Amino acid sequence: MKSLVEILKEEYQNYCQDKNIDWLQSVEFAEMRKKRGAECYFVALKNDERIEVAGLISSKNKRFDLVMVEQNGVSQADFVDFLVKSEEFARERGAISYRILPKVVRALRNDKLEIIESTNLKWLSEPLLKAGFKYHSGFKHEFDMDVNMHVYLKDLTELSEDGVASTYNQTTRRNLRAAMKKGVNVRKVKESEFADFVAILKSSNQKNGVGTRDEEYYHNLKTCFGEQAHFMGVEFEGKLISAGVFIFSKNEVVYFEGGSLQEYRKIPASTFLQDYMIKEAIRAGASKYNFYGITAEPKASLLRFKAGFRGVAVEYAGEYRKRYLFRTILSKILRR
Repeated sequence: MKSLVEILKEEYQNYCQDKNIDWLQSVEFAEMRKKRGAECYFVALKNDERIEVAGLISSKNKRFDLVMVEQNGVSQADFVDFLVKSEEFARERGAISYRILPKVVRALRNDKLEIIESTNLKWLSEPLLKAGFKYHSGFKHEFDMDVNMHVYLKDLTELSEDGVASTYNQTTRRNLRAAMKKGVNVRKVKESEFADFVAILKSSNQKNGVGTRDEEYYHNLKTCFGEQAHFMGVEFEGKLISAGVFIFSKNEVVYFEGGSLQEYRKIPASTFLQDYMIKEAIRAGASKYNFYGITAEPKASLLRFKAGFRGVAVEYAGEYRKRYLFRTILSKILRR
């Protein structure tokens, strides 16, 4: 009889060691969430003492999340069993809502966001809908700073440091040469420079109409992820003009967030930084470089920039959300 149980952090860490765990499912991210006021639970579907599948559930204000959990080689039946039983776990702890975003690929799309390959996920959707979840999918037109159902990936498995630039499109290669001619260089961003780092993000985010996290968020990120979190910047004439944070995991490097000062926008510093970090990912033995989130508009500058490095747009299964109406109403009444 398989049952879902809460497990210790150490047991979850052992489970993660030989699995491809998304960084949002890591012990480090759990510590990050705790610093932001969330409660975290490591849960596992066990067959006697053997873990079939495990994941990180977090909760803030009784809103529970299980995001980017991977199937990791287990059967479809066990994976669905884990997801359904995790809802019972959240409900028993007073959840007013529960959100699941499985890291299961629904479709691959080209740079125009046209589907080039798709998978039937009826095996996943039907049991979750039967359990009372509502399904939310489709591309968002606004950028999601939380978690992305649609990302842009570049496969690095057959690429070398010397040859990777030849795989970029013509515009990106031209911008890379232009940045080199300007004499820019890449260096680490020190924690004492995080105020400058946030100012760079804010400069880009204001242009794109999105908010910027506070400086404390990035100090917490560095504390929790340590050497896995690479804060990198591009310097021009002694000034940081572009920067980003990159999360290194077992097989993947994630470009989590970045930007450039708008007064230096004519220098293609972001292109230079991405090329540098793609080569760092190859040196580290990563098989994938994850440019992270994209939006619904094929002509949007965000997608156009990332697509210049020639990868593929990946659409994950989507968001499954269950709300507990009575608890939600009661929660609103108590907050008055």
